[in-house]
Amino acid sequence: MIKYLLHLLRFIKSLLLRPKKTFSWIKDDYKKDIQSKKFSSKHKLVWCAGLPKSGTTLIEEIFDNLPYVRQNTSFNRIFYTGKLNHDHGISDEMFRHSPKDKFTFLKTHTHYEKKYEEIALKNNLRIIISLRDLRDMLISRYYHILADKNHWQHNKIKGLNFTDGFIMSLKVKETPNTPDPLNYYYFWILNWLEVSKKRNFLVLWYEDYKNDPIKYIDRILNYINFENFSATDIEKNITVSRKKNISLAENLKIYGRQRKTLRKGKVGEWKDLFNKKIIDYFNSNIPGNLEKIQYKNDLKNN
Repeated sequence: MIKYLLHLLRFIKSLLLRPKKTFSWIKDDYKKDIQSKKFSSKHKLVWCAGLPKSGTTLIEEIFDNLPYVRQNTSFNRIFYTGKLNHDHGISDEMFRHSPKDKFTFLKTHTHYEKKYEEIALKNNLRIIISLRDLRDMLISRYYHILADKNHWQHNKIKGLNFTDGFIMSLKVKETPNTPDPLNYYYFWILNWLEVSKKRNFLVLWYEDYKNDPIKYIDRILNYINFENFSATDIEKNITVSRKKNISLAENLKIYGRQRKTLRKGKVGEWKDLFNKKIIDYFNSNIPGNLEKIQYKNDLKNN
């Protein structure tokens, strides 16, 4: 009962703040559910796991152009229970509330655990793992913290110069029993990569999108058996949406995320910002070789 009340309250809040947009979202999602009957793909449930700033919002935008409805944000899907956080896991209960005959997309930042793998396979999920260069993600994370006054690290880095603030963002733990962000990010990537070698998971690298967006989108379409959709058209829709700055910014705003946290996602930005002090910290504290997470070990001082 509580989950339905929370869902209703979220709907009422949205309706009061932006009535036209709310009705438009509901209409679009119902339209998707009706049109989805035309498609024969057996992959009704898709779960995307990725660290923040790894390209998960991009993948979400791609699925917005398909018959899939977002499970954790759409008013047409009742999410299972409780309050979501960035690193929430998945459960059997969650998928008992997912209509098996309708296309549903779920995005989380969940780290790998054996139980999550087993739940996903048991519920016949198509699993997409979104990855990006660890160094670029951590830079994006730093700027996100600066912009988000409610982030637990905000007060620890505000007022510091970039070098000191960035290093501080890497080593301060949320609690004494949690890993520091540098260790957490490294093993998040490594663990998902290792299990993906054994399973039919789709591993997507953000850098590949920046290099060839059509090929990147085609890989998703092939994985979920939606080859009849045009990757070129989807990319055009995403480009138009971002130029108008409507869909993405509005969707982020309604769920409490600030528009200014959206950055250009430059590939290799770390090369412009890492100085000797940061490189020395990285080399001394990263728990493993970058090549193990499929990136060149090129952290060298000039």
